[in-house]
Amino acid sequence: MTDNAVTGPGGAAVQAQPNTQPPPRLPRTHTNPTIIQLLKSLPLISKLQKNKEIEDKNAERALKTLNHTQDMTAFPDAGSEAASLVTLDPEDLDRFRVPSFALSFRDYIYSSLAKWIADEEIKDPKNKRKALDDPKITSDEARIAKRRCMNGRKLTPWIVGAPWHASFPQSLFDTEGCVMVPLSFFLNENLQILNVEASTLPTVKTNPNPGETKGISILDVEKLSVRFGRELSLDFSQWTEAAGNVYLFQKERDEPNTGDAHSEWYDQHFGFYIAQKDKVRLYDAWKADELKFRQEHWACYGEFKGSRYDQAFALSEKQHAMMAEIRDMMATNKTPSGRDNGNFPKSSPNSKYPPRRSSDRPSSSSFPSGSGRSSSSPSDCLICTERGHDSRIHNDTSTAVKFKDGKATWARCTNRALVTPNNRVLCINWNVRGSNSICAHGKDERAHLCSFCGSKDHHALSWTCRPPPSN
Repeated sequence: MTDNAVTGPGGAAVQAQPNTQPPPRLPRTHTNPTIIQLLKSLPLISKLQKNKEIEDKNAERALKTLNHTQDMTAFPDAGSEAASLVTLDPEDLDRFRVPSFALSFRDYIYSSLAKWIADEEIKDPKNKRKALDDPKITSDEARIAKRRCMNGRKLTPWIVGAPWHASFPQSLFDTEGCVMVPLSFFLNENLQILNVEASTLPTVKTNPNPGETKGISILDVEKLSVRFGRELSLDFSQWTEAAGNVYLFQKERDEPNTGDAHSEWYDQHFGFYIAQKDKVRLYDAWKADELKFRQEHWACYGEFKGSRYDQAFALSEKQHAMMAEIRDMMATNKTPSGRDNGNFPKSSPNSKYPPRRSSDRPSSSSFPSGSGRSSSSPSDCLICTERGHDSRIHNDTSTAVKFKDGKATWARCTNRALVTPNNRVLCINWNVRGSNSICAHGKDERAHLCSFCGSKDHHALSWTCRPPPSN
């Protein structure tokens, strides 16, 4: 019986099958966890030197195996298995895309790394452009490329009754990654302009991102806002149209395999206001809060928190009711003929400024109406004295508000309320009508102090401490 024979059932000799499975591969570089950790901690130049050394030895092993296969007598020993390279950090590998960085390590670049760098250069759009400019192309191919010939077989058929579908150009995605695109850009008519006039619209160059050498061109939001409209300039129907398009736009920015994790915030954000019963009537009161929440999310990328929205909307509702009450009280100062009655506050006897003519007096409404449009007569601001807006335009502003003479204002607007420097709420009704005002608030709830200087001896629109606007 031979050495390879084994005894089968019944004592019969059976030839054993040889073991054809290759022996397990023994690691040559990453031999144990300690060595692996030490290799990871090596500086980049040491990793390059190590890999260059490993590749040279792998080349010798491959040549030895080739010689053994061709002539086993002259070369009785085959080469051993190739050793694996030390893994480079992804950040270090990306830096080799920059020619100046790769040049600084030119003496340590091994063949597989050089091949990777060459492959990345081939992917570069500039190199693809060179391929298009290849003089070997035929004259017909050159004509088609230069004349931008179109394939009529790709025309999209019209479907009667199909809803209009928003199409978002790449310029919007590039811009949104650098600055928050205003809501007005997402109106249907403005999206059409962005698609049709894409190549001629004004753009600006951004600063390079970390690891990049050049910036990108994005839409010039400041210039286009003059044409498309600025934030808070939309009425409610326009806001609803733009909000729906923003949600569809953000859905296209969801990363693959994440579902609607990104766009869900916009669904909840816009959905909160659309679900409110008095959303149209209170639109002018809550639209500034909606913009603030959207800006905060773009800057901080925070989660949706419904309690903040509930609190802000309730405050907007109270503010709207207060403004309506003040408008009603101020309306009683007008006679049916449109002339002021004797109850309108006149200039204080101690005022150094002359009394205002009736044509210079504020309108019956010092605040915007519910539609968001100003009344036929301009209003006077209780913070900066300027005509044409009310104090809410300065709400939570980050820039210092000043009078026309350059001096800093005394009062400010915080959370849509007129307050003193130490955050005490001022009475708007008293600042407009003075001693003729009828206030329903408690004694300490709102201060009867001039919003221009803080004096308790006169109200703001008596123009005792500041001159009235001339325009």
